[in-house]
Amino acid sequence: MNLTDPDFCESHCPICTNARKGNALAVIVQKIEMAITFGGCPSGRARRKKYGVKPNESLPPDVKEH
Repeated sequence: MNLTDPDFCESHCPICTNARKGNALAVIVQKIEMAITFGGCPSGRARRKKYGVKPNESLPPDVKEH
């Protein structure tokens, strides 16, 4: 899987997937990453373009994955 793939952020990224599940350490790391990079890593930005949600937000129920 390509690291600029939005589906990597959605289902395989160790930081983003754990932050969305509520892991406190992952949330902190993700907030720092988003502040430094102005929107997250390349796969997080691609996820925002594809799904319309930030890397730290869950997908809306009406959005199909993959």
